[in-house]
Amino acid sequence: MALNASDWLVYSSFILVLGVIWHRLRRQNRSQLLPPGPPPKPLIGNYLDVPKIMSWKKFSQWRKLYGDLVYLTVLGNKFLILNDMESMRELLEKRSQKYSDRPSFVMAKYMGIENNLSFAPYGPYWRQGRKLIHGTVNQEAVKKYHSLQENVTARFLRDLVEYPSEAMKHLHMATAHIIASVTYGFSIDTPSNVYFDEFAETERIVLKGVVPGAYLVDMIPQLWYLPSWVPFNSIRRTAERGRQRVSDIVHHPIEQVEQDMKQGASPASFVSDHLRESGGDEVIKQQLPWVAWSIYEAGNDTTSGTMLVFMHAMACFPEVQTRMREEIHRVVGTDRLPSFADRERLPYINAAIKEIYRWKPNTPLGAPRKLQDADVYRGYYIPKGTIIMSNVWLLSRDQDSGIDPEAFSPERFLDTHVKKTAIDPFSYAFGFGRRMCPGRFLADNSVFILVTSMVATVRISKPKDSNGVEKPFNPPYIPAGLASFPYPFEVDIEPVSDKAVAIVKGRAMSID
Repeated sequence: MALNASDWLVYSSFILVLGVIWHRLRRQNRSQLLPPGPPPKPLIGNYLDVPKIMSWKKFSQWRKLYGDLVYLTVLGNKFLILNDMESMRELLEKRSQKYSDRPSFVMAKYMGIENNLSFAPYGPYWRQGRKLIHGTVNQEAVKKYHSLQENVTARFLRDLVEYPSEAMKHLHMATAHIIASVTYGFSIDTPSNVYFDEFAETERIVLKGVVPGAYLVDMIPQLWYLPSWVPFNSIRRTAERGRQRVSDIVHHPIEQVEQDMKQGASPASFVSDHLRESGGDEVIKQQLPWVAWSIYEAGNDTTSGTMLVFMHAMACFPEVQTRMREEIHRVVGTDRLPSFADRERLPYINAAIKEIYRWKPNTPLGAPRKLQDADVYRGYYIPKGTIIMSNVWLLSRDQDSGIDPEAFSPERFLDTHVKKTAIDPFSYAFGFGRRMCPGRFLADNSVFILVTSMVATVRISKPKDSNGVEKPFNPPYIPAGLASFPYPFEVDIEPVSDKAVAIVKGRAMSID
């Protein structure tokens, strides 16, 4: 069919518009140089290039090819991987005004996970929540929890020497009791089946819900609108189950505290203190359940994961365990359990705790950030909305001390043993800038008292069969997601002496 004059005009105009757009895009791409990265494929970008498990190792390999900044696109989503401490400090700390937001995911938003302060968008809600937390877990305030942590540890040790085959269960309960007591005022006598199993199940949902790409709907939001009758479409059912689970664990403990307060049986805690001080402020009362859950979820996750890494390390490196025990017995003696008052006199123990954080970091890629406004760094243009990932795992691979990064060696942090010490993991293990974990001091204190008391009283070793032969030992770690720590595993636990057992039981009895 022949084109008339008007058709030719429309056609010519269309070609002209396309030409202008193409020209502008070319100019933009030339003037806005993106950081280097693996070449993207049409439509899917680098979707097939990023491994689903232990992606931090692939990102570390890419550093050799592309440098400290690696740029990716996945199904239209923009990612920037930071592979060095300098870029992390510059962007996440010095430019924190732009880099303190969190990426928003369809599943997490619907489930309510974004109400958790760890994953909340940067803004007034987040700032108000952090203000509520600060007075409870700052470096000075956490000292008031020393006796609580020591008491819970004594109970834990008693359970450990009486039922060593259930070591993982005892450890989980100890870390949960500490943070639950601080947050909700729950007594260390609270039965194990109250709330803690619900918290653990919800934590698994959270850890998956905030991982970029864990759900396809997060990469392709339009999938949310698929009709429920479409085969294999369980998106909304999954979201609703998660939403109900999150809502229950957020509100049920608060209801318990309020009930206890009415009966005059609620001890001081983050929740009860703020309920008393809020003066009926509805904004605080609405946010308090979510902030409390934020404290519990972050604190328990960090501590329990770190302690699992510790037990893995002790079983694999018995010579380090021996040196730790020798220092404790030399400084503290064998007539009592270690206390927080001993910490300054235990340099090898403090170095060992740093090594626990470094050896297998709990968050190998940190927690993702989202760039609020476009930025330029090192001559590269970083588009607005880019998701920023910090390759903490690469920082933890010590290149300074000369000691094998895969070895568990506290000596790498002691200037009496090496010419140059490794980067202090406290500078990266708990995040950066304004989104740094507010409960890091409480978590670090829990790790110190649990580690020191365990090493002083029990010996941790690889499991053995009935004939005394060591079993294969290679604890599997969570392979994907934001967190990386071992699944519960088997170890052998035995007291270092009969005297140690007597000390543990006597200390625990003094609490009962």
